[in-house]
Amino acid sequence: MKNLILIGFLCLSACGQSSSPDGRSQLRDTEIHKEIEALKTQQNTILDSIRSLDKQLKALKQYKK
Repeated sequence: MKNLILIGFLCLSACGQSSSPDGRSQLRDTEIHKEIEALKTQQNTILDSIRSLDKQLKALKQYKK
């Protein structure tokens, strides 16, 4: 009886999301989407900085004229 309970427990614990190929791919896709969102945020920050620098350069050029 103890063996059956142990086998049942092991079967249930092996049925997690990371135990199947589809589950692993879903986990991987979730991580990839998180990374993409982080990169988009970084890109927006960099673009904002570039726009700010561009405005400052244009202002300096106008001031020198």
